[in-house]
Amino acid sequence: MTVLFLATGLVAADATYDGSRVHYESYGKGQEAVVFIHGWTCDLTFWRGQAPVYEKHRALLVDLPGHGQSEKPEVAYTQERFARAIDAVMRDAGVTRAVLVGHSMGGPVALTFLRLFPARTKALVLVDAYMPEAPKDDAERARQKAQMEPFLRSMGEPNYRDTQQKMIEGMFSAKTTPAQREEIRTKMMATPQHVLASAMQGMFALEAPKAGETYRVPVMAIMSAAQTRPGFEARLRTVFPLLRKYEAWEGSGHFLMMESPDRFNRVLEEFLAGL
Repeated sequence: MTVLFLATGLVAADATYDGSRVHYESYGKGQEAVVFIHGWTCDLTFWRGQAPVYEKHRALLVDLPGHGQSEKPEVAYTQERFARAIDAVMRDAGVTRAVLVGHSMGGPVALTFLRLFPARTKALVLVDAYMPEAPKDDAERARQKAQMEPFLRSMGEPNYRDTQQKMIEGMFSAKTTPAQREEIRTKMMATPQHVLASAMQGMFALEAPKAGETYRVPVMAIMSAAQTRPGFEARLRTVFPLLRKYEAWEGSGHFLMMESPDRFNRVLEEFLAGL
């Protein structure tokens, strides 16, 4: 079912991937689009502050499988499932190539899409995004696995909401308004347990870029300075030699596009204008 709202140029629609409905919003016309990809347990409404951008561009906002208004079957929510659902949405909307704007888990989703569909990827915008790093050796790999296993296991336990709540609180900053905090908490904690647990496992199961694995597409990264690890920019540049802009915003939380929409939109528009 498709609903058309002529006043805003919005088409709310559903694509199908692997037999399940994937909800999205479509703005404008054309075969190239800006595709906004939300993070773990979020939905497309987390991009509402970017309306001044997506309402004047060809754009798609997607509810990833298991999130928002998309269907939530009992399946493995891998990064590949998410990336292939993005492809299904693009095909449904008649889009052949995209600038992928990925927040948080949306970053590895965008990387997976690039790996699977390089010809359909015009550029990437990483928004406080997670990017896996290959362990230095087997000992480091074993140590990382031992550290992550209790956390990942906790997502499948009866008291998983306690862990999720602590995670969410750690994503806020002094710039996150009380209304934003309530909206973020409510929407993230509405995600079914089978989805959030599987999606978290899928994100950390994503294979890190190997030595020499590079992608020559324009890239911009906007990160929270508080959450960025040392050496992250240099690591990005080895994978994305066409990294055009890297910004680490002091005092910003994980949802920086919601906290500072005018600043974010200005930087995003500048990047889009240069493509």
